[in-house]
Amino acid sequence: MEKLLSSVGSLLYGLRLTMLFFYMGLVTIIFGILGKFLLETYNLMSTLLFGELGKIDLIIKVLELVDMTMVAQLVWVVALAGVSLFVTTGHFDKKDMKKPDWLDHVNTYNLKLKLAFAIISISGVHALKTYLSGDLSLESIQVVTMVAVIHFTFVLCAVGISFAERLTREKA
Repeated sequence: MEKLLSSVGSLLYGLRLTMLFFYMGLVTIIFGILGKFLLETYNLMSTLLFGELGKIDLIIKVLELVDMTMVAQLVWVVALAGVSLFVTTGHFDKKDMKKPDWLDHVNTYNLKLKLAFAIISISGVHALKTYLSGDLSLESIQVVTMVAVIHFTFVLCAVGISFAERLTREKA
């Protein structure tokens, strides 16, 4: 039985390299977001230089670019930390390679918190964009309220994750 468990464990450990396909898919998504970001930046600059754009519309367009940037950063953090945590760390040990400081002490808890706070930031930007682009109709107020409730739910989830981790550390 011990030999069987050892074989299964070795097989599962060897299959960790299949996770690279998922992380490469995330990198592909980052390039897609980059293409969309560059296109939106070009369109915004063209409008700014040669067209008319109101202040609120400008703020909304800039918030959309900020939103895309934050989503790309979130995907990058997941891909980089995921490879480091679940696939290999050997590729990050080269002396000439500059890597983020947080990567040295990232664990699944830190990654969950980084993701939670990134989602809160993205949600906050989206909530602000929704608020600024809305009018005073009842339907618009309902949408803004729903976005605010969802954002607050994300905040509560992050607080819950942090609280649960603190309880776990105190018991250990």
